[in-house]
Amino acid sequence: MDHRQLATDVLRSVGGKENINKVTHCVTRLRFELKNNKIPNAEEIKKMDGVLTVIQQGGQYQVVIGNQVVPVFNELSSLLGDLGESNSSDDVQGEKKNLFDRFTSMISGVFMPIMGALAASGIIKGLLACLSAFGVLTATDGTYIVLNAIGDTLFYFFPVFLGASAAKYFGLNQYIGMVIGGSMVYPSLLSFVGSEQQLTFLSLPMNIMNYTSSVFPAIVAVWFASLLNRVIEKRIAQGFRYFLAPFIVLLITVPLTLFIIGPVISYLSNGLADITTAIYNFNPVLAGLVLGGPWILIVMFGLHWAFIPIFINNMATIGYDSVMGLLAANQFAMAGAALAFGLRAKDKQMRTLGISTGGTTLLGVSEPALYGCYFHRKNR
Repeated sequence: MDHRQLATDVLRSVGGKENINKVTHCVTRLRFELKNNKIPNAEEIKKMDGVLTVIQQGGQYQVVIGNQVVPVFNELSSLLGDLGESNSSDDVQGEKKNLFDRFTSMISGVFMPIMGALAASGIIKGLLACLSAFGVLTATDGTYIVLNAIGDTLFYFFPVFLGASAAKYFGLNQYIGMVIGGSMVYPSLLSFVGSEQQLTFLSLPMNIMNYTSSVFPAIVAVWFASLLNRVIEKRIAQGFRYFLAPFIVLLITVPLTLFIIGPVISYLSNGLADITTAIYNFNPVLAGLVLGGPWILIVMFGLHWAFIPIFINNMATIGYDSVMGLLAANQFAMAGAALAFGLRAKDKQMRTLGISTGGTTLLGVSEPALYGCYFHRKNR
C-alpha cells in the first residue's frame, strides 16, 4: 500500500482541505469532520486500495483503513499542514450535529490520543496479575513494584492525562489542562480525603474527594475552563493575554472544580456505575442480549466510543465492569470466525487476511475482520 497516494486520493475525494474542519484517527479509521458531507464520493473511496469501507455516523465521515491507519493519517497530516491542530471541535463551522453525535465525537477526540498508552498500561497490569496468580512474582518483589508503577501511573494520574487531551480537543492550552487535572490529585489535597480535619478555601469548607483514576470530572472541568478562557481572552488586551488569561482561568476553575464540578460529577459517575451494575444484576442473560448482541453493529457504525468512558468509569469507581465481560464473548466469537475463515480459505491472500485479522480481534481491534472477512462475504 502506498500510504502517501492513499492519503492524497482520500483528501481529494472528501473535497480537499477546504472542505475539512478537522480530521483525527482511531485504531482503524480516519475520522473527518467536514463542512459539507454531501461532497465526498463514497463509492470512489471504497474502491481505493487500502480502504475497507466508508461510514457516515456520529457526525463524522469515517474512512476505515485498518491496521495501516496511522501511516496514512501521518501522510494526510503532512498534506493538511496544521489544520488538525488549529481547529477545536467547537470552533469549526459545518453541519450542525445532534447532542449524541457531539458526545461521541468528543469522547473519541479526548480518549484516542491516550488509547495506546492506556492499552499498554492495561496489558502490563494484566501481565502482573497473571505472574502474581502463578506465584512468579509477589507484591514485595522489586520487579513487581517497578512494573506496577509503569502499569499504574496512567490510571492513578488519569485526570492529568485526560486534562491534557481534553484541553487539546476543546481548544485550551494543554498545559493548563494538565494543571487542572494535576490539582485534582495533588497529594496535599488528597490527604484530606476521609480526614476529620476540614479543608477550607476563603473560609468556605471543601468536600475533598479522591479523583485518582476518575474519568468525567477532569473532562468537565477542562471543558468549563475552555469556555471561561474564550470569554476572558475577549476582554483582555493582547499584550496581557498570554499570562493573565491562564492566571484567571486557573484561579477560578480549580477551586470551582473542588467545590462543585468534581463532587457533582463524581456522584453522577457513581450513579452511572450503579445503573450499569443494576442492569447486569437484574438479568445477566437479558443484559447480554441487549448489549452484547448488537455490539458488532455498534462497532460497525463507530458508536462504541460512547461506551468507553462508562467502562473506564466503572473500573475506577467499583473496580470492575460486568458489561465488558459480555462484550468479550462477542469479541471472541468474531475472532473465532475470522480464524476459521483464514484456516479454510484456499487463496493464500485470504488465508493471511483471516488469520491476521483474527489475531487483531483477539487483541480488541475487530474492524479489520469486520470489513475484511465478514461483510463482503456475508452471502457466501
